[in-house]
Amino acid sequence: METALDGHARRQADKRAEILAAATEVFFDEGYGRATMDQVLAKIGGSKRTLYNHFRSKEDLFAAIVTNVSDRVLAALRPPLYAGDIRETLVTMGVGYLSVLLSPDGLALYRAMVSEAPHFPELAQTFFANGPGRASSHLSDFFREQKMQGVLKVDDPRLAAEQFLGMVRGDVHLMTVLSIRKPTKGLISKTVGQAVETFLCGAAPDLCNG
Repeated sequence: METALDGHARRQADKRAEILAAATEVFFDEGYGRATMDQVLAKIGGSKRTLYNHFRSKEDLFAAIVTNVSDRVLAALRPPLYAGDIRETLVTMGVGYLSVLLSPDGLALYRAMVSEAPHFPELAQTFFANGPGRASSHLSDFFREQKMQGVLKVDDPRLAAEQFLGMVRGDVHLMTVLSIRKPTKGLISKTVGQAVETFLCGAAPDLCNG
């Protein structure tokens, strides 16, 4: 049976999610510099007090949006580990990661940050720490474990993670950001597959198919 406290917590969580969804639309449509808390409030209704009880400032709200998108990236980097098959694990990680980056929210967030970073350096640091930096850190932990088990031969797991994710993004991400090319599942699969083989040939020669 749900208690009054449980019901309050659920309502608070639902309201926070509602605010975050509305703010994501506003920030991505208007850009961080032009977006206002009043525009978010106009979408969700209610009082300013409620809005500011959940998010103290526009900066806090945008940081939550960044974290929300990056959480989906990190979820893509946490597939079930296959029995000793690092190739399949990396393919699953790579496809999930690139798919999130190329999603409408992923693209809108990246475009917003490229536009606003020169004007809001602290916000840019928040974006990097909560987004790309978190992804690299998580993957480097996985690579470190694989190195300890003798599967990977890498001197610097963090650098290896950054390089692997860079290969996964390739030109596909930038071309999509610039609206030059619309990615397909086939292109994502081919890009990730090639990145995995190139990585394994360098870090795990025994597993190299080339």
